[in-house]
Amino acid sequence: MKETSELSFTVLALSLIKGVGATFVKKNLVTIKQSCRYGSATSADEIITQILAIVGKKYSSSEIKEAVSKAENIVSECELHKISFTSVVDANYPKKLFELKDPPPILFFLGNFSLLYKDAITIIGTRKPNKTGNIIAERIGKYFSSRGWVICNGLADGIDTFSIRDQEEYCFAEVVGVVGSGLAKSSFRSLPKQSVANIEYILANDGLVISEMPPLKKQDTFSVVKSCRIQAGLGAGLILIQSSIKGGSRFTVKAAVESNRPLGVIYPVKTDMERDDYGANRKIIEEGVQGLNEFVDLKNGKSSNPKIVVLSSKESYPAFESALKTSNPVLSLNI
Repeated sequence: MKETSELSFTVLALSLIKGVGATFVKKNLVTIKQSCRYGSATSADEIITQILAIVGKKYSSSEIKEAVSKAENIVSECELHKISFTSVVDANYPKKLFELKDPPPILFFLGNFSLLYKDAITIIGTRKPNKTGNIIAERIGKYFSSRGWVICNGLADGIDTFSIRDQEEYCFAEVVGVVGSGLAKSSFRSLPKQSVANIEYILANDGLVISEMPPLKKQDTFSVVKSCRIQAGLGAGLILIQSSIKGGSRFTVKAAVESNRPLGVIYPVKTDMERDDYGANRKIIEEGVQGLNEFVDLKNGKSSNPKIVVLSSKESYPAFESALKTSNPVLSLNI
């Protein structure tokens, strides 16, 4: 049997072939594992050729060799920048991500990987919250952190940031940040300054930063959207603090709904109820599953009967914790 690092390298190279994406890898995972471990092929390009032949995909030998060469370069970049990685064939790959329809074939990471084995909650919202949104994000972050939960989000400005720190200094050490860039420091230049500050603090406090992007990849709109599903997949549930109807939070919420994660939605205070930047909250609260489906652009019925928890006060937080482990389709807590 080949060593795990060799298996991961093969998956990395396979994932770099044009047209072979995360969904393909998940669908053919058994074939990939069997070919890597028990096939007669010995080199990565031979194993990949064997896998593609079994599933009926046709690629030239030059395309496969090019993917292997790219994988070798990425491994060298990881070694240079002290970045680790795991793959879907490794024993330490977080099993909760398999609940996504397209789990990332490769996860690159810096920091404390053991946090992925702890209970985590995803807390997200707009990058431009009002003062009330900041206060609520901080309050919820403190509550769940004090209860032993790891906080997960994209480390963006606004709600993401306030859910992992207070208004004076950072206050949570157990944080998993998912970014849309590679993890080499040069790639961080494509991130907002606040995100970089969050990364530096998290790594200095035994936290974890992960990405599915190669080390030198700069963040762009596509990579940010892709990272949203990882945030959703790592959390046992998700809390939406504040978002407009067109806010970027919809991508993470959609992934959470598709993965049957409970969704907590903050009930805006009276003075904020008609604000546009609480439009998504209002729509979900007033219209339930239909409003949620419209927010995330899912057809009715496709969202697998999501569990919605409306959070109207701090007394609601323990109930959401309970909802993370129950199967009631809709729970409204207007306390």
